[in-house]
Amino acid sequence: MRCFGGAEFGAVTFIGRESTNRTSLNGLPSTPSSTRMIGRFSLLTTLSHPNLCTYVEIIRSNTLENAVFVISEHYRSSLRDELCKSRRLNFSRVVDICRKILSSIAYLHQRDVILGYFSLGSVLLLPQEEVRLAQYGLYYLSGGGLDVDCCVGCPWYLAPERLIRTSGRYAMATRAGDVWAFGIAALEMSVGVLLSEIWGLKQIFAVIRESVRRAVHGSAFYPLLDAIRLARPNCVIEVDARMEVLLARMLSIRPSERPLASQLLLELNELAGCSSKAESDIDCECWEGDVCQSDSLNETISEIRARILNEGGERLYSRPINEAFFLWKLCGSSVENVLLNHGIIRASSSVNALPTVVLGDCFMYGNSSSRRYASIFDVFILPSNNLRDRMNTVDKSRFIINFEMSEKRSENSDLSLIVKERDVEYQMYSMLVLARLIRAFPYKKRALLDECGRDVPPLYRANLWASFLNISPSATAHFELFDTLNEHASDRQLMVDIPRCHQYDELMASPSAHYKLKRLLKAWLLSHNNYVYWQGLDSLAAPFLVLHFNRIPVAYACLDSFISLYLHNFFLKDNSAVIQEYLAVFNHLLAYVDARLYWHLFDMDFLPELFAIPWFLTCFAHVLPLHKLFHVWDVLLLCDSSFPLFVGVAIMEQLRARLIAAHFNDAILLFSDLPDLNVERIVEESIALYKEVPPSCTHREHALSYLRGDYQMHSHLSVAELKNFSSPRISAQDLAHLIQRSSVLIIDVRSQSEYARGALTGSINLITTGADDCLDSVRTALAKANAAEHPIVIVDTQQMQRANKTARCCVREGYNRVCVLDGGISSVRSMQHLFSIP
Repeated sequence: MRCFGGAEFGAVTFIGRESTNRTSLNGLPSTPSSTRMIGRFSLLTTLSHPNLCTYVEIIRSNTLENAVFVISEHYRSSLRDELCKSRRLNFSRVVDICRKILSSIAYLHQRDVILGYFSLGSVLLLPQEEVRLAQYGLYYLSGGGLDVDCCVGCPWYLAPERLIRTSGRYAMATRAGDVWAFGIAALEMSVGVLLSEIWGLKQIFAVIRESVRRAVHGSAFYPLLDAIRLARPNCVIEVDARMEVLLARMLSIRPSERPLASQLLLELNELAGCSSKAESDIDCECWEGDVCQSDSLNETISEIRARILNEGGERLYSRPINEAFFLWKLCGSSVENVLLNHGIIRASSSVNALPTVVLGDCFMYGNSSSRRYASIFDVFILPSNNLRDRMNTVDKSRFIINFEMSEKRSENSDLSLIVKERDVEYQMYSMLVLARLIRAFPYKKRALLDECGRDVPPLYRANLWASFLNISPSATAHFELFDTLNEHASDRQLMVDIPRCHQYDELMASPSAHYKLKRLLKAWLLSHNNYVYWQGLDSLAAPFLVLHFNRIPVAYACLDSFISLYLHNFFLKDNSAVIQEYLAVFNHLLAYVDARLYWHLFDMDFLPELFAIPWFLTCFAHVLPLHKLFHVWDVLLLCDSSFPLFVGVAIMEQLRARLIAAHFNDAILLFSDLPDLNVERIVEESIALYKEVPPSCTHREHALSYLRGDYQMHSHLSVAELKNFSSPRISAQDLAHLIQRSSVLIIDVRSQSEYARGALTGSINLITTGADDCLDSVRTALAKANAAEHPIVIVDTQQMQRANKTARCCVREGYNRVCVLDGGISSVRSMQHLFSIP
């Protein structure tokens, strides 16, 4: 991503065309044109060329219906302004500018992007005679002009074939049309006169028509040059003979006779006496992409020292432009408010826009002029004074980072997530640190994980997740091996599910997202013949698609890695054993954390099968909106596959008050329409439980691997046996750690004779009698352990039958943190230092 440097932010207002069709072929409402534009915009952000301005963001309007604001890199000086001042450019300057513009046009054409809109006002001038083209994505963004009610193009630069109206619309733009527009710009530079200064709109159309009629050798150049001379008799209108030949070819009447931009570039390079760069040399895009790197390999020590000391002079100069705009928004600026305040767009009262008649499916008639707005293709420069002033108030030492010598960063760690996301200084420092750590990955992996444990800036989330999931550039090549266009057994279900997947999100609602999501899912299904499509897989893939919208192979690699790590075997055709084991462990964990809530749900036969399957099958992607899901997964990717269990328990705790007071039908209704959840509180509680609960309490036979804890489970229970338990099992290793910290109550339920032959030090022997085991003799100890929040471990023989009954009694009476020692007393006999003779 290009550095911000001395750039500004430019905004273009696009008003979408109202759709005449109210519903699509699948019966769902038709997609608004503004949503289609949002889906197309992501491609423009991937274009990287030295002579192209960078597109930054697209924002939907809250004031104007079906309108978007396109934000891009911009500069105040344009070639039009320079031509107005100097009136004539020397030949070498004209050739140099033409070469740079043609290089960018050839780059765009190679990537199937047609300019459509071009003028000298779109050619921006930078210091050191640099040239960058702006507004080049407007035609592509409008879907070839189909999604707007006006012609996307500057009238003085429109090719003759574009002036032909069919079905009430202008003809489509083509590569040949772009060459004509460039030819007009080259003519203006050569003669030093702007056509817009000579002729108005109606006049230029008449001039073009007459030039076409009087064409010489099939070119409109000579009649157009004569018309300019006639309109400016006092000016010397001369064109260099070498440029004249090229202009005559570019302004050919027939589009097929105009040369390609790449051919013109070669000829201009020969004319200028320089070599042509290959497209691969021009393309600045790299896989890691989002980090602005400085060329510091050849710096001397004194130069490095000076750069470090002066790095904070202009805080934004060396930061990526998308990062600068992110900070611009955090400074309290709103694109829409700025445009409203400057009169670029106008908001009228809703009452004044009411139609005269509304018929049928909301078809409105009358007073249409009050509801219609025109697109504004001129670029409005957004003021950036607030951002620059705010950055200049930050202490310069904050930008000097040394990971080896600096202490652990802890400031602002106690701030809430919302405050962190809106704190300009915090976000800038965090992005600066993460940008450097990403470049040092994997050598600084530990420091990167520690930093991400505090917060993940939205702009770096895509690259960070790819790092956490161990995605390399070579891993993405696997995606291209699959034919995602042919029919698949899941096509019918995908056709139903995809148009309903996270449709509240502007990007996911676009047709581009639907097409890419279908390809992504089909590629994953084709690469895993043992898996099938289960409803919810589309929601699971959506976060990766949103983050890597233009890098589908990376999204595929992330999805594949995520499922293998966190949802191993969840998408088998017969996944009942995996799901049922997961739900049983979740139920045990709920009993461990909140025994009263567990028993209340158990007592009314409200089991996790009724509500939790979509949670864990999609890691909450099916029940949480994307902006909340991102925060949950930021932490999930730093933990192992047991973390979703704790997220589920945290959600249950947040709903506890309503669940305790609910009957069965009320609980069903509650989970069918979940209330707005506090995701920050869920994440905090999940992390706390993840650190507090012994790792073995979340053990699953079907898990791929465990990243924390070194333990070994001795008993391998079936799903039916697991469901007979009311509390989790704990391993001998985890019990030993608790004993070392003196933070556990051990209740031994073996017979007195077995207990007398050897028992764990500090354990209490409980004699169980009858069907309902009595806890009277240990009730005081249980109360103290519960008050101190210590785990309660029930020890039995290897069969664990009495331990299970005792644990059930403890849970029924509301004692938390109850668990059963896996494998019984025999699992700890090898730990002689823990044994004693009572």
